[in-house]
Amino acid sequence: MRLALNFPRIDPTRGGAETYIVDLCRSLVQAGHHVDLYASSWAEGALPAEVRCIKVETQGASRRGQIKSFADASARALENAQYDCTVGFINTYEHDVIIPQGGVHRGSLQANSMRFSSPLVRRLYVLGKVLNPKYWTYRAIERRQYAPRRQARVIAVSNMVKGHVQEFENVLPPLIHVVPNAIDPARVQVAQPSAVRCGFRNRLGLEPNDLVGLFVGHNYALKGLKPLIRALAARRREGARPIHALVCGGGRTGPYRRLADKLGVGDVVHFLGFHNDVRECYWSSDFFVLPTYYDPCSLVVLEALACGLPVITTTCNGASELMTDGRQGYVLTSPDAQGELVAALDHMTDDDQRRAMAAEAVKLGQAQTFDRHVAALLKVFQEVAASKARHGSHGRHTGSGPHAAVSPSRKKAGRG
Repeated sequence: MRLALNFPRIDPTRGGAETYIVDLCRSLVQAGHHVDLYASSWAEGALPAEVRCIKVETQGASRRGQIKSFADASARALENAQYDCTVGFINTYEHDVIIPQGGVHRGSLQANSMRFSSPLVRRLYVLGKVLNPKYWTYRAIERRQYAPRRQARVIAVSNMVKGHVQEFENVLPPLIHVVPNAIDPARVQVAQPSAVRCGFRNRLGLEPNDLVGLFVGHNYALKGLKPLIRALAARRREGARPIHALVCGGGRTGPYRRLADKLGVGDVVHFLGFHNDVRECYWSSDFFVLPTYYDPCSLVVLEALACGLPVITTTCNGASELMTDGRQGYVLTSPDAQGELVAALDHMTDDDQRRAMAAEAVKLGQAQTFDRHVAALLKVFQEVAASKARHGSHGRHTGSGPHAAVSPSRKKAGRG
């Protein structure tokens, strides 16, 4: 099939969504499909050479202006383009299939507000976001994405996202397909796990027998770092076996360092900042913990499982739908269910129980492959292609067409 993917910037060092696009492109071309990528920029060498990169020129000095410019320029490029299926992911709207990796904005906003215990503060938080012009840019794009006249198919990465798409965007169920996220399990493997674990722990001043939980996330507030610190403090007051927490990810650490010190756990909460090779963190830890307020389907949870780490997360994480509570880890009813989080951490101190969960975790994580994922996606893409063939609506290919905002590159992917 001839496929067009549309995503603003491709740089796997920026986060999970960018890594997902690279892995998806690789899997599609390995399966024999022709892939064109419409993007404003791409990191050199990041994409397979078979991918044809088409540069979408953007304008606007502000972030909001660039978002709108990219969406509109992409729409002009794809409106009459000749493809079997066109696929968008974030802040673009001219597509046959939408894969909302970040969920929908109103669902995210609702989940974000739950970080505040006071209903008044929640309402003020939502109001502040709604009054932000950037929010209305996002919403304008989403309204066009999910407009009934488009009849775009939606790939929801979890049932949670499916529910939000129905609730907030009024998309009919037959147009929604649930396909959980995927990873490349080989990407997170290391040649000598014991050596990596020993060397990394030595650099951090950790002993071989110290029990270590790993937290990975850039948005500490949304991902539930505060509830984790409070749970660690509650356990210390009870005299339970100590747990060290590695906090990996970019973000302002000051407030969380102060909270950890105030609650008496500053010595066991280790802020690593952004780490270039997160594999060291996975293989140096004993379990993974992400008491998140919102995650459509967390890729880091899937990676942690693939490394054999039992996972503690919440029902607010779509990835938890793949887990069985008590088998590969624990699923909390909410990030603020401190009793549940403390109990889950306590269970991780049982070495035999944790090892049994680790064996189940690695089975589950290793099963979340792109082969499985892409096979499910291709069924939807083929439905689109068949519908287009019936209605003669392939249109014309505009990769080298008249739109000044778009310029194709036939150089190898990753150049430009």
